[in-house]
Amino acid sequence: MKDININVLEPNVDLGILIGILLTDGWVNPKGVIGIANKSDVLLSLFKNKVRTLFQKNNFCEFTDKRTNVKIIELNSVEVVRLMLNVCPTFRTIPFSDGTLPKTRLPKFILGLEQSEIKEILKIMFSADGAICLGVKWNKIENRWKFTRRVTLTCWNPTLKEDIGKLLNSIGIEFKISNTDIIIERNVEILKFIKFIGFLNGVKISRKSKNWEGFEKNQILELAIKTFELKKKDLQKFQTKEDVINFLKSLVPA
Repeated sequence: MKDININVLEPNVDLGILIGILLTDGWVNPKGVIGIANKSDVLLSLFKNKVRTLFQKNNFCEFTDKRTNVKIIELNSVEVVRLMLNVCPTFRTIPFSDGTLPKTRLPKFILGLEQSEIKEILKIMFSADGAICLGVKWNKIENRWKFTRRVTLTCWNPTLKEDIGKLLNSIGIEFKISNTDIIIERNVEILKFIKFIGFLNGVKISRKSKNWEGFEKNQILELAIKTFELKKKDLQKFQTKEDVINFLKSLVPA
């Protein structure tokens, strides 16, 4: 694929998606490298697709970290890095050596996109650094099994969390913020999340989840919605948490 010279990037949803990828599972090295590290072929392919679309470049370097089994894709291009840093001055989200955090922000143009485009960018960010949590616990007072459900997006950077929150507010989704996460947990808000955002099809839950590793994030999101309809009588025959988890797994389409 032939490279072309670009002086200015046009603000559009493709650029917004690439920025979303780089601010979650990616990086921009000012010395001339952009890249992504992920186990999901879906996200890795999307990264390459957006780079090709925006820059007409295809000279990727691909390798796997043998320690973590995470695949890494990088593009060496001073030109691309220069253009990206003109749009978003820093892609660093983690603390500096002195403990201070960079004031990482989403470019202003993203907030001005169409709602459908904002939803697409949020879908990418939640697919990369987001999670669906579905837990089960015994409530002694009510003498029944109860569920905990939440959608989270891991983000340590306060200014970036603030900007992501503005995107969620723009489509009417309420959330909470912790030191490490943006949290969507009210039933009505989870329903909005699955309706308006969701995860990319094919993106799976990592080994960090004891019960749901290997399932697609969308599968467990849909399962969480199904649990809204379960009654006490539907679960009263189960004696252990493992029994309930196995029952839930049986509700996931093969």
